[in-house]
Amino acid sequence: MNDAVVVLVNGEVLAYGQSSTIAQQSDNAMKLAEGLLPLFASDSRIVVLHGNKPQVGFVLFRSELASHVLHSIPLDVCGADTQGATGYMLSQAFTNILQRSKLQRRVLCVMTRTRVDTHTAQAPRLKAIGPWFDREKAEQYRQTRGWAMVEEAGRGYRRAVPSLPASEILEFETIEQLMQSGTVVIAAGGGGVPVIENSAGEYEGIEAVLETEQVAVMLAHGLKTRLLLCVIENDKKFALSGISTEGSNQITLEELDELLGHEMIRSSTVQKQLRAASEFLHTGGEQVIITTLRQLPDTLQNDRGLRIKVSDVSIVQN
Repeated sequence: MNDAVVVLVNGEVLAYGQSSTIAQQSDNAMKLAEGLLPLFASDSRIVVLHGNKPQVGFVLFRSELASHVLHSIPLDVCGADTQGATGYMLSQAFTNILQRSKLQRRVLCVMTRTRVDTHTAQAPRLKAIGPWFDREKAEQYRQTRGWAMVEEAGRGYRRAVPSLPASEILEFETIEQLMQSGTVVIAAGGGGVPVIENSAGEYEGIEAVLETEQVAVMLAHGLKTRLLLCVIENDKKFALSGISTEGSNQITLEELDELLGHEMIRSSTVQKQLRAASEFLHTGGEQVIITTLRQLPDTLQNDRGLRIKVSDVSIVQN
């Protein structure tokens, strides 16, 4: 097998908007599989990660609606839930496209746990998750569930949980072995289920979230991959930041770092993608490609998309 590739798929690629149904997510998974076919048909070793922000939102909302008759869902179990469901949809789509194309590759989804660092020098950033509540319900949950709540102007209150840095991917060796065997591996969905090691030396889940981009870079670095391919739902947020992920757009790592240094990018989504790209390239990676689901086939076949390289290349924009 030749070069290894880590593919990072935004959760919104499958589920975009509150009306996203399972059928729609499955359709988008098949579009992703079709777009990735050139990779599947190559000798590349492939690991696919997916975000889970909207999927977690759906699970938590359903849990809230049913809270009067059923138990609540802990956040670590919610992460495992979305890993399994989304991994199933991706596995099914990938397998079907491989069979349709008469390609002999296995596909396997690995339920992944990620040990988090709870002893950071700075206080962890809080991230709002789940449904919105009115002031009365938010105060009730502060008292009865011990939740931290944050207000979002004009929308209400949401639960806030710490976003913690990843320190170890517990299933890394399994992922690596499967990848080396030629299996298309789906792993670390949502960054993995966040766990800590307790005083007895045993792992337990924690109410926290991970940045999937950070885990993707960690995994790519451990696997010594040269390419990080990021698939996003659409170009809107990048276009508003003055950067195109469609057409043909090439920038150097130096130009990327200068762009990030000016702090002109207001979208947190774009910032996370570009900072992950910078970190990947600064730690041994050679190229990052960011493209939309719609443009993915053209990106892999015709050198389209936003391409960021360590080597000095000129900026080309159509």
